[in-house]
Amino acid sequence: MSKKVNNVDVEAIERTAAAVAADPAAARLPVELGGEWRFEGSPQFVGEIPLPTGARVRFEADFPPALGGGGTAPNPVAYCLWGGVACYAMTFALEAARAGVELRALRARVETTVDQRRALGVADAPPVEHLVWTLAIESDASDSTVDELKSLADARCPGVYCITNPIALTTRVERV
Repeated sequence: MSKKVNNVDVEAIERTAAAVAADPAAARLPVELGGEWRFEGSPQFVGEIPLPTGARVRFEADFPPALGGGGTAPNPVAYCLWGGVACYAMTFALEAARAGVELRALRARVETTVDQRRALGVADAPPVEHLVWTLAIESDASDSTVDELKSLADARCPGVYCITNPIALTTRVERV
């Protein structure tokens, strides 16, 4: 039976870490996601994301009414913000599990202000200039242990990396 701490399979993590240490190429997982614009109704954009189990999860996105949508689903920026803070919370939980630190509660929130002027074409203002990710935890761990877990999450979270480092982007439009 697997050893789980905080609903994280610690043995699976250690096996994966050992496999990646032996073969760094094992850490590189190709990802391709997509969706389709709907020309009538809401939500405006839909797609499915495959899971490791073979199942698929439907994702829907819709602009708010002020930006021409129906507001029936999260907008793309909300997914980006939620994905970032979810990644951070999950990384914190993973690092706590690896350290054997039990958490009784872990809640995460993201705070920012989204400036829509760029999207509306009325100014060259950054859409987002600052993010605040806050984790609220309940644990018997000492403050120094929690600080160490935060440092590990800050250093290892893919979401932190993606937001704080430039990532090369290629955009294309293909005719079908």
